[in-house]
Amino acid sequence: MSRIVMTGMPAAGHVNPSLPLVHELVRHGIQVVYYSTEQFRGAIERTGAQFKAYPPGTITAHDIAEATRSGSAVRVVVRGLASTEILLPFLQAELRADPPDAVAHDSNAIWGHMAAKSLGLPTISFMTTMLVGTDAFRSQTAREWLQFLKAAVRDMPAAVAARQRVVRRFGKNLFPPRPAFPTLGDVTLFPIPRWLQRPDSRIDERCHYIGATIDPETRESGLDAELAAHVDGPEPLVLVSLGTLHSGTDDFFRTCFAVLADLPARVLLAVGSHTDPARLGPAPANTLVRASVPQLEVLRRTAVFVTHGGMNSALEGLANGVPLVVVPQQFEQLLIGRSIAERGAGVVLRHNLSNRPVPPAELRAAVARTLTDPSRRAAAKALADTVGEGGGAPAGVRAIKELLVATG
Repeated sequence: MSRIVMTGMPAAGHVNPSLPLVHELVRHGIQVVYYSTEQFRGAIERTGAQFKAYPPGTITAHDIAEATRSGSAVRVVVRGLASTEILLPFLQAELRADPPDAVAHDSNAIWGHMAAKSLGLPTISFMTTMLVGTDAFRSQTAREWLQFLKAAVRDMPAAVAARQRVVRRFGKNLFPPRPAFPTLGDVTLFPIPRWLQRPDSRIDERCHYIGATIDPETRESGLDAELAAHVDGPEPLVLVSLGTLHSGTDDFFRTCFAVLADLPARVLLAVGSHTDPARLGPAPANTLVRASVPQLEVLRRTAVFVTHGGMNSALEGLANGVPLVVVPQQFEQLLIGRSIAERGAGVVLRHNLSNRPVPPAELRAAVARTLTDPSRRAAAKALADTVGEGGGAPAGVRAIKELLVATG
């Protein structure tokens, strides 16, 4: 029996799309050992994979969220490099004791890639979004560029120092070539449709765009009585969620209270674990506030999805034929939102990228029009048929099997 070790990035947007692939590998008789944090043990074990925990104090979803909310992608890199100093020796010892046939790793979990390279093992990179080239940054406004550079420059010295520490300790030959984040593998799987990828010179025959990997069996489900009554009411449902890493500000959610209260719709706010609903004040009669919701189950009942535009959320919305109002928190999410808007299935409110609040009138207008414009719903339903193009998890398994055969 073939055996694969998966080294994950412990964040819902990275773990969730990997689970259908892991489930499919197990169904094909391939043993999978998945390294992550205790937060994701249950979800991983439901796929039939063996869960193994990262050492305490290395990296958690909370660490990634805190770095992400700083506004600088460079700070996430710093956190990843610091984790590599602990996780790489840990994984090398684990893999030497029981060598797998290949190492699969999240494209940002460079510790997995480096451990595999140090032991001469094939690598499978799992890339949860598209490649972003330097040409894409030309679509940023001057104000957005200034905001991006202010955050990046602040954290750049720490990133350079962290990279130097890793290279000095483990050797330059193990460190992935620039740009190290994301790290590609002998096979790289993209669980996205090909139409979302802009042209990029790094794309070659090792890159497989397998389409969205969405499997309700691998996800938490079930609506309690209050939530079920709200989402199954007679009016259309507007779901507002800015993801598990970004969440949203109190002011943004209060704006939602103010401008969506009199719409002929029910509103569900998923505010994340960092927002205390009590701080927001009384919710309007048509609005229910929750820290989190079973997103796949709720999206099946949703008319409009107000989202940050993370790849996982965007594809889950489109897979259910739901038009999007995208409020990007990072440049990559702007690109995702624009690609969807260009196809008529959404609208983008990009103010947060230049550290400006979304104007209440624009948020209301975007939601109201998306509720009433049948063309946006039709466009989203048309895209629903494309998000799985590429074969999904079974196509990913085929690519992995071909690698295992080729590497003996």
